[in-house]
Amino acid sequence: MKNKFIKLFITLIFIFIFSIIVLCIISYKVMPIYMNYAGSELKRLATTVINKSITDDLITNNLDNLFIIKNDNNTNMTMVDFDPVILNRVLSSISLTIYDNIKLVSEQDLETLKKFNIPNNIFYIPSGVIFNSTFLNNLGPKIPIKMELISSVNPNIETKVSEYGINNSLIEIFINVNVNIKMILPLAASDMEVVVKTPLSMKIIQGVVPDYYLGGLNH
Repeated sequence: MKNKFIKLFITLIFIFIFSIIVLCIISYKVMPIYMNYAGSELKRLATTVINKSITDDLITNNLDNLFIIKNDNNTNMTMVDFDPVILNRVLSSISLTIYDNIKLVSEQDLETLKKFNIPNNIFYIPSGVIFNSTFLNNLGPKIPIKMELISSVNPNIETKVSEYGINNSLIEIFINVNVNIKMILPLAASDMEVVVKTPLSMKIIQGVVPDYYLGGLNH
């Protein structure tokens, strides 16, 4: 009886030590691979959602009156500015659209996933990715990933003025979007920042190069 108790005790100790070793291997060797894979997939997903959200939103916004152009008595262009009301309205609309879409995608709303052509399996990691082989990627069970939006969407404007042809200028407006999301796996979680730069509008200025302003907005 005593020998059986000793054998059982040794077996339990062995199982305990083996479990600790397995957990250490998962934590320090396997989990970083899964985290890198999941991070790249979610960053690609968020970038797709942001870009398409901006494109769809711009279709519904009229930017024809975004530029304010002033001429002198000789009809020479003297100043180019942006209408702050229109620009702020567009930024607010884009920010809200991106926030809503990312939130719905993170909740795996089927209609939104279909709208962005996102497959359901993007929220699962094939456990075979640890082998770093396309032939073994689909081996083993799928590991679920969750994505949470942990901050508001922060769009800001960046402008660029460059020479265009002879005595002409090209004014380009870009929108930079910063989004912070949390990536959640069964045994780990990590915060990540996604930054996307997308063209918003452009205009060719002909003739005398005018002074250029931005209506007091940061750029």
